[in-house]
Amino acid sequence: MNFSIAKRLAIPLLVALTPTVVLADFSNSQLQIHPQYPGNGPFIVEVSGTWPNDCHPGEQKPVVESFDGHKVVIRYEIVVVHVTCNDRETPYRTLVDMSGAVRETPPLGDTLDIEIDYQGAMLQRTVDLACPQEAGCESLAANLQKPETGLYNSPELTNQGLLLARQGAATGIFPLVYDASGANAWLFSGGQMVENTFFAEILRLSGGDCFGCPPTGAHPQMLPAGYISVLADRPGSLLVKVNDGLFTEYRTSVFGFATFRVGPAGERELVDLSGRWAISENQGTNPPLGDLTDFFPGAFVIELEDIVKANADIQQDGQVSYLVSDLSGNPLGQAVCKGQTDPTNNTNVCEYIDPTDAAQALFLFKQDGPSSMTIVYGRPLGTEGIEPRGKAIRLN
Repeated sequence: MNFSIAKRLAIPLLVALTPTVVLADFSNSQLQIHPQYPGNGPFIVEVSGTWPNDCHPGEQKPVVESFDGHKVVIRYEIVVVHVTCNDRETPYRTLVDMSGAVRETPPLGDTLDIEIDYQGAMLQRTVDLACPQEAGCESLAANLQKPETGLYNSPELTNQGLLLARQGAATGIFPLVYDASGANAWLFSGGQMVENTFFAEILRLSGGDCFGCPPTGAHPQMLPAGYISVLADRPGSLLVKVNDGLFTEYRTSVFGFATFRVGPAGERELVDLSGRWAISENQGTNPPLGDLTDFFPGAFVIELEDIVKANADIQQDGQVSYLVSDLSGNPLGQAVCKGQTDPTNNTNVCEYIDPTDAAQALFLFKQDGPSSMTIVYGRPLGTEGIEPRGKAIRLN
């Protein structure tokens, strides 16, 4: 066959065999910063959305390439290498810690230009650093998150954890770790929660007295050991970044409470809700629906009613049901926990059903941790206003 003829025949065949290339971009992405209006303080840039293939930026390391106080340029260091990319839409989330850049160069205006480049895909936005006068900034105080105190651990990191202590916005985090020689180290970071963020210097303490020993009058030293950045935007979870590392999730440690396996094949762990509870935060509009106290007393009791054990062999889902009553024993309703989760995070959701409608949950109980939960209205609001919502804490 003539070479030119073969070439003409091969070109359409080559085109037919060439896979379709999906051009990746940030068109389905959202950008926000935490806290919402940081002023000239530290903050975290969050970019999330759906990437058109599985080679997404969420698995790579974001790096602040430059920041002059007015504009930040962010690139990605490739830490996960793909031989090929599959044309499969993939949800992703990227957190960019700006605290280090802000320590060196504080923001110089009320707005910030953000440019993000991931392998040629560009995202450019301008965000407000100061609350615009027309935004009703007095409402920002409601954004303060109060992560549950106690122990946290990460499945990704063995032999270490965190202890979180909090009084109001004042927060202390004690990393429970070892030094290079394998001896336990006493580290501490203290500061204020600003909305759902925490930024602080890590201090290493040494030179004090031993446990149980007579006091010597020694003056412990506190030496800098780095910096910690925390985002607490999901119940029972802390996203923690140390120095130049990546954000790692820590979840509340459960001990002293019974747990049940719920959901399909029992793949979800539910902390037992049995006990006395009290409403600790209360919101809502009156009218139209009122607040939580129109539906619950200030304190109420949750008692275990029934357990259905998960059985993968017969495709039986795990489920736990509870009776909810006031302190005098008068029934209020039933809470049913089937293992479903909040669509925005990995939090267990239980449905609270009262006598007004057995088919539709009146409220949703969302476990923040072993000793706290968020309560949100579960039915369509139907009218203008803020639906009843709030938090409850375990009393025993």
